[in-house]
Amino acid sequence: MIEPLLERLNKFHPLNAALTERISSATNMVTYHAGDYILKEGQVCNKACLVIKGLARSYYIKEDKDITSRFMDEGFIITSWISYYTQQPGNEFIEALEETTLACINYADIQKMYTDFPEFNIVGRKQAEYGFFMAEQRTQILRKHTAEEKYKFFLSNHPTLLQRVALKHIATYLGMNEETLSRVRSKFHRKKD
Repeated sequence: MIEPLLERLNKFHPLNAALTERISSATNMVTYHAGDYILKEGQVCNKACLVIKGLARSYYIKEDKDITSRFMDEGFIITSWISYYTQQPGNEFIEALEETTLACINYADIQKMYTDFPEFNIVGRKQAEYGFFMAEQRTQILRKHTAEEKYKFFLSNHPTLLQRVALKHIATYLGMNEETLSRVRSKFHRKKD
């Protein structure tokens, strides 16, 4: 069941047999039901997980409203990056939106692998670069683009999520209210027809 994790890590840098064995022995499979919290605000994120099956979202609370910051479906890494890197309590929630199976490795095991297998540092760096790229891309979309452009970006980057995620979560992810998202969707789909 951890083959998808090994495949993803191998894309960043080839893993030798000893490192593959260490990753395999350090990986725990965990399943969450829809509505379960993978992480809550105030907890320290002490693991990084690959979504094998399912969907989760991270969000934070601002003025009594939850604001979605990320969606993570099959093939995406789930972690609270700031809490994970600082090993301090985080300010976000990570919630399973449907039954979600994760392949998880705890922080201490990852740090030990960095020491024992220097090539694993390349994997970690490339994953961090990818995470930074995704975050920066989203930041630029939110700051520079119209509501219509944000919606197009969402459709092109997350084509299956429209059927799997509540519109209120998509709206906050795109930095707009539900009414604006509904208007943009109607206009977009009228143009397509």
